[in-house]
Amino acid sequence: MNVKRTPLTQEQFERLNTTANWDIREVPREHWDKIPGIQRLRDTVAIKGSASITDPQILNGIHSIAGLDVLTYERNPMKGEPEGNAYHYVIQQINDSRYPYLMHGPFKSETIVPHWFEADDLDRYWKDESA
Repeated sequence: MNVKRTPLTQEQFERLNTTANWDIREVPREHWDKIPGIQRLRDTVAIKGSASITDPQILNGIHSIAGLDVLTYERNPMKGEPEGNAYHYVIQQINDSRYPYLMHGPFKSETIVPHWFEADDLDRYWKDESA
């Protein structure tokens, strides 16, 4: 997969359901297809996001205010490969009144779980939400 840059409007960014302090939250399923640039939506089982406009981080080499982990089901895994794939997208705030955000991705690194994950790995996302 090639890493792409996708401009986002304020409304599209708000659909990510992210919170301050880099707390990981679920992006509601009904918003997935309204966020351009996310690949493999047909195979996506969850999208987890976190953000902090006041405390940007360097994610995948980009000055970012948000990150998304797109968790997908691999329909045709290679022998020995788990059935889960995680992809990372990062969002940068830019100086553009129509599209104030730029989403970069997908990346295969800096996700909470490994790029090739097992179902048990997913507990890392939900344990933080129940706290």
